[in-house]
Amino acid sequence: MIYQLIIREVQWIQYLINIGITIVGRLLDLLSTRYVSKELKLETNRLAQRIGWKGMILMQIPLVIFGALDFYFSLFIFWWSIFLFANNIEGSWYVKEAGEETYYKELESRVKKSTMKKILFSEISHLLKYTLAGTFIIIFLFVYNDFLAVFLISLALILHGVFGTISSILYLSKLKKSANQEAN
Repeated sequence: MIYQLIIREVQWIQYLINIGITIVGRLLDLLSTRYVSKELKLETNRLAQRIGWKGMILMQIPLVIFGALDFYFSLFIFWWSIFLFANNIEGSWYVKEAGEETYYKELESRVKKSTMKKILFSEISHLLKYTLAGTFIIIFLFVYNDFLAVFLISLALILHGVFGTISSILYLSKLKKSANQEAN
């Protein structure tokens, strides 16, 4: 599909599908960023902070064009955007309750008091969840051609996603119920 621009047999509908996949992914990331951090105070991407919302929207144009060129490019952009979306909305209830400015100041205050060792240790979860799992999937798939290992790693990711979500919701629901009972 990379040769869609060169090979004439590729249907124009494939370009539209690729564009649609790319746009959906990018919209999920942008809208979730807007939901959590309208003023971009919590945006970790320094370029995005510098160029603001208009610049971020303009930056999507090359991504959509790139995604249009090939189905696999659009799929990559979509899934990366899904991960960004999930990261943005994780714990967003707390930001929405506290407010962006209050949350930012609280975070800033806690970072000043913490050691860099504690911060680094707590922030390596992305390496463990995504990078390590993805690396082993690639190794088992392309080096060892071991589909069972790929299946089991994927299953572990799926189960972690399902049970992690359920346990977090149950924990927060229990806290909310406990707080409501104390208030009454």
